Amino acid sequence: MAYRGSAQFYDLFARGKEEEQSFYRLLAQEAGSPALELGVGTGLFAFLLAEDGITVVGLEQSREMLLEARKKLQKAPKEIARRLLFISGDMSNFQLEQEFRFIYIPSGSFQYLTTRKQQLGCLRSVKAHLHKEGSFVFDIWTGESDTSGTWRRLETVPLAKGEVVTRSISTRLTKEKEIIDTVLRFDVHDKTGRITDTFYDWSQLSVLTVEDVKFQLAEMQFQVETIYSSFSRKPWSAKAQRAIFVTESI
Repeated sequence: MAYRGSAQFYDLFARGKEEEQSFYRLLAQEAGSPALELGVGTGLFAFLLAEDGITVVGLEQSREMLLEARKKLQKAPKEIARRLLFISGDMSNFQLEQEFRFIYIPSGSFQYLTTRKQQLGCLRSVKAHLHKEGSFVFDIWTGESDTSGTWRRLETVPLAKGEVVTRSISTRLTKEKEIIDTVLRFDVHDKTGRITDTFYDWSQLSVLTVEDVKFQLAEMQFQVETIYSSFSRKPWSAKAQRAIFVTESI
């Protein structure tokens, strides 16, 4: 899973997610409490839902990401913190003692499940925990990516004491397995521009099509209500670079 060595930087690179955050906040309001976020990370989305009065359980496999989420929880106002619970777990196979009216996997994290067994295991676990009137929402990336393995600088953000951190990415496609190997590099620069520290995170992402996902959802007895191509709720088209599935259990 990505962002193990660099979980401390995750929220710094959250710019550009505002539309996605608004999308999930609105759906959570429509569905009601409680909500379950799979791949909760540092709690970026969960805290916003909690601010809106939604009770959220966040499941995360990375110890480092959970640590960052719990640090934020300790600093949060009590009325927000009491609505949040962050637990360690694998989204491909989990058992919790409650049902949820809203289950979601933001930011394409479903694609961290790289085998059909894991993907179906996730859907099976979601179905077991989804309220009969609940919604399950997640997205996948369907656009083309540079998979040449070359390094691409993504962005630079400021740190304390005049330092900055630059995020770069390298992706390479393993065709026989339909897996994209991804390496993220975070370079910390001092005031003079000298690199003082570097962190690497490696992950694998599955290559999925809309038809792949629709087939799996049907197999696990989910009904697709809508597929969007953007978090502004633009209808999906074959040329879209993203597919956002809004589903319910049959």
